[in-house]
Amino acid sequence: MQTYFVDAWFFIAQADRSDQDHPAVMRLERLVRGATFVTHDGILGELLTYFSGHGALMRARAAAVARRAMRDISVMPADRLLFLVALDLYERRSDKGYSLVDCMSMELMAAQGITHVLTNDHHFSQAGFVVLSDAP
Repeated sequence: MQTYFVDAWFFIAQADRSDQDHPAVMRLERLVRGATFVTHDGILGELLTYFSGHGALMRARAAAVARRAMRDISVMPADRLLFLVALDLYERRSDKGYSLVDCMSMELMAAQGITHVLTNDHHFSQAGFVVLSDAP
């Protein structure tokens, strides 16, 4: 069974029906149904931060998406060890535009042997991961 890492892009477009990528995420959701999914606390933090200034309805939708993720998929803790290994990658790859959360995700994916990521972030393909951003 394939395991996919879920990036904030997926959760954001899932929560916001008016997001231009919402239809792509809905297609992807159907395409990968039944697979195993992994993310981490930092990604859910990005989701909630993104919607923090979008009003009560969008904040509630984002919170519902985060709670559903915590219930239905494997959400790894963003602990000190993950932070430190991500910080090392962040420093080593100063030639890239990787955010610290991207680095956390990449390090977690590498440690867990996850090669596929649900995102539209090209940084993951730069790092050698398989990006799934739209269904055929």
